[in-house]
Amino acid sequence: MKLVLVVLLVAALSACGRQGPTPAANPAPPPETRVVASNGGSDTGLDATALAFVELVVATDDQAVKLLDLGAERAMSPRLKVFAGELAAARRAEAERLRGILDTARVPYVNNHAGHDMPGMPTEAELVALRAAQDFDAEFTRLARAHLIESATVAESGAKSVAHEETKAIAREMVRERASALRSLDTLG
Repeated sequence: MKLVLVVLLVAALSACGRQGPTPAANPAPPPETRVVASNGGSDTGLDATALAFVELVVATDDQAVKLLDLGAERAMSPRLKVFAGELAAARRAEAERLRGILDTARVPYVNNHAGHDMPGMPTEAELVALRAAQDFDAEFTRLARAHLIESATVAESGAKSVAHEETKAIAREMVRERASALRSLDTLG
């Protein structure tokens, strides 16, 4: 099962439009290693699959918040504004919970996905285009739907593949939340 998430993460990374060389000073741990705390070496229980999942979701959530805040500010439909605001709050809370897992494990967060062009993660160029869109609500809805669909796929892989129980529980919650948010979005437009 871990292989599924690792393959998904590798596929996501290969789809990324890397901006410059990969820093050699911060290589990713091998797939089956366990992340060790910096407090003298006690095992944190946070395996490399869980670490990769957490880092990917935090990066995606952080970028999605930019999209959702823009929707909450600029959508013409009052219902779409409320939806975007609620979803932005949910993404912030989710990212904080995941950062908490890293903090507990004494693992610093590293955004290995900054500047990447990954499915479901709005790029800066897409956000600029959204601001200028003739039909803001339609373009926002398209980008929000892409985020929800792709992050649901990542969440499903995490729910199946991550061994770290707290991270796995969050992944399961994400699966339910994404399905609910997609149903809500479908009623808006």
